[in-house]
Amino acid sequence: MAARSEGDEEVCREVYARISGFFQSFKQQTVQIELLPFYPVPPTHIFVESTSLGIPKSSLWKAFRHARPLFFSTLSNLSSSTSTPPTSTFLTLLNTSAILLLHDSEHLTAINARKRVLITLFPPGTPFPIGNRGQELPISPQSEYFFITSLLTSPLHRHTKSPHLWSHRRWLITTYPSLKHPIPPPPPGAAGTADNSALTKSFRRWCRKEVSTVLRAAEAHPKNYYAWTYARWLVSSQGVAFNHEDLVSWCMKHPGDVSGWNFLAWLWTNEALAIAAAQGERRMETLQVRYNQLFSVLKYSHNTAPGHEALWGFVRAVVGGGVFDEGYRRCILDLLRGWDSEVSIRAVEDVVKEKMLLRETVRGLEAGRGDSEMVDLPG
Repeated sequence: MAARSEGDEEVCREVYARISGFFQSFKQQTVQIELLPFYPVPPTHIFVESTSLGIPKSSLWKAFRHARPLFFSTLSNLSSSTSTPPTSTFLTLLNTSAILLLHDSEHLTAINARKRVLITLFPPGTPFPIGNRGQELPISPQSEYFFITSLLTSPLHRHTKSPHLWSHRRWLITTYPSLKHPIPPPPPGAAGTADNSALTKSFRRWCRKEVSTVLRAAEAHPKNYYAWTYARWLVSSQGVAFNHEDLVSWCMKHPGDVSGWNFLAWLWTNEALAIAAAQGERRMETLQVRYNQLFSVLKYSHNTAPGHEALWGFVRAVVGGGVFDEGYRRCILDLLRGWDSEVSIRAVEDVVKEKMLLRETVRGLEAGRGDSEMVDLPG
């Protein structure tokens, strides 16, 4: 029995080392991770293709069995030590915490341990290496940013909607704001620093990556409340702009996603408040663009994808919530009344539901009611 236990431990140690080695090799880029179902594979098997990693659940369980006691023993030693720990201690803590987070996306102790290592090595406000300059270090703010992006955008059902992972990402960007414009410092002997043009371009690239991260996570897990809450934070606190046309298109491809529609309604409402005092061409152009986009949404619902309550909740929120002036409201109501008077030749369930939602919307708007805030709860 003892020999078998030692053999099992060796298998667990090997698969742990293989997964850890993959993350160390690609720490400076986003990777794709997928957990594979249980099926017969060699005991230490994982699938690696370029920057993609497939881990059978049986292999992840073996790695977890080795990582968990090692993580807590290392953390305990670090807490009791009064001297500066060696790099190997930090590396062990990072490798084990990565396995724990793969196994459990809500492992707050693992997340806090990674924060602790980051702050120890890179106190807030100090410069940190960019790109391959940080490859030899156990961790850097940028490598942690890539790691969290990998967890949030890979087809990992629980990770894409993890409140702790999204919160960790906010903490990372707030603590190390240079992540928003990651420009490598000039080589030794070179004069000057990055100019404003380079910083602006870098910030725009970062904005595009953040938008892509949100949309990929929302795609992987429908009604992703936490991803869209993070998107609100990006807009309100970090100056990130979402392309409205692209977002409308995304929502129409996911007509039942209440969180996506809720975010779009929030964007339109905030925009309407911002331009409310503006009289003239800019305001009229904005209203016309939003009306055209709303018309495309209504037409899509009427002709292609009827019966989605989330979509009609968006319509009530933006029309009844003050996004449009009275002239546009009348046009929208006339359009809906005309559709309501049509005789449908189809009696399938979604068409019947569409008619009910349309009439409910018309009655609410005629009475001056609208959903000032759509219902969107964590799911």
